[in-house]
Amino acid sequence: MPGYEAWRAGKLEDAHWFFLERTIGHPDCADVWRGLGNVAWTYRNFVYALACFNIALRLEPWNPMCWGNLGLVRRDLGQPQAAIAAFRVALGLDPGYAPALNEWANVLFDIGQYEEALQLYDASLQIDSRRAVVYHNKGVCLRKLGRVSEAVHYFNNALALDPGYQYSLEERDRLLEKEVLVTDVEGW
Repeated sequence: MPGYEAWRAGKLEDAHWFFLERTIGHPDCADVWRGLGNVAWTYRNFVYALACFNIALRLEPWNPMCWGNLGLVRRDLGQPQAAIAAFRVALGLDPGYAPALNEWANVLFDIGQYEEALQLYDASLQIDSRRAVVYHNKGVCLRKLGRVSEAVHYFNNALALDPGYQYSLEERDRLLEKEVLVTDVEGW
């Protein structure tokens, strides 16, 4: 769908107008409402995104992506328990829906449940090991736990999949720089 292509390419205005026009001709198409919600979410207009995702969910309550989108926006609205509930429904509909595991892990990370988050990142990677974002997120969690060498390993895995992943590059380089400084000070 051209709206999703525009959204993924960062052409948010084009995507917004594409989906908005489609709501007139196709008001019962969940993909259109999810697309409009994704654009709103990218703009950080979480209330509008929630409204769009709720319409998509009403149209396709069996679609794990709709539940995953609902969980994502609930997380960003500061509603971790509602987010977790949505991710559980998504996984109940499709136990192999790896994005829901990753996002659930992110919620656990946000509320300080780092060890539990690691388990869900691992489960997500077992289902789909080709998503750089999951390696990155696990690296951030490991860094938070002080497990620096493991964190660097996961940032490297993310970069192997997506060499331009700026966040992983910055995290890894920051950790490596700290390691060099610590080694220099200890060896002094």
